[in-house]
Amino acid sequence: MTIDDLAALDDEEFEQYEAEVERLLAVWQVQNLRGQAAIFHDDQHLGEARRELYATRHPGANPAYTAPRAAVVDSLEGNALFHPLTTPIIEVDQTATRARGVWWSLGLEGLSKHREHPMAIISIGMVPGTHVVEDGEWRILSGVWQRTTKNEYHAGWVHSMEPTNTRPPLTPEQDRAFLGRFAYRKDEVRQAVPEPPARDTWERYPDETDDGWLYEGLP
Repeated sequence: MTIDDLAALDDEEFEQYEAEVERLLAVWQVQNLRGQAAIFHDDQHLGEARRELYATRHPGANPAYTAPRAAVVDSLEGNALFHPLTTPIIEVDQTATRARGVWWSLGLEGLSKHREHPMAIISIGMVPGTHVVEDGEWRILSGVWQRTTKNEYHAGWVHSMEPTNTRPPLTPEQDRAFLGRFAYRKDEVRQAVPEPPARDTWERYPDETDDGWLYEGLP
């Protein structure tokens, strides 16, 4: 589109283009927001608060996302959690103030739960989430990393599925309800869930606190 084309637009057409540009910019801003949060997905930063990345005054804000956390290992030596985010699929609403997205995460971990030598872990997961504008800036409203597979490097995910490391340790049922909600299980056939948000996600699920869109792929 040229300058002359823009000049020929009436007010309504110009506002439509302006709104679409705002939505495109929102996609870029939400990607950067999640990228900043992913940098602190490691044992070395578990105690650092990143409140500036999260919505804190929204009625649906979860206080647990902004509470300081303590390390869950006895020794950080050799521990590492690298979870870069890939293939974002983001849908922004018509007001450019709310966005849903899903990222794949292909991770490498060096994990020692106590003081043993770290295990080499291959971890594949997804980061689904909802984002809102608060005080003029995009913030994370909900959504944390969800495990698809997490296994010792040489064992393979069919025979080795490591649970989320917590203090005290989680039971299998607790782990399944936490970050293992969408995890692989060898006794069932599964497609990748959560599915990315559909183009009509905001028409079908207009409430940003409604997480029903995450579970459409589940049996």
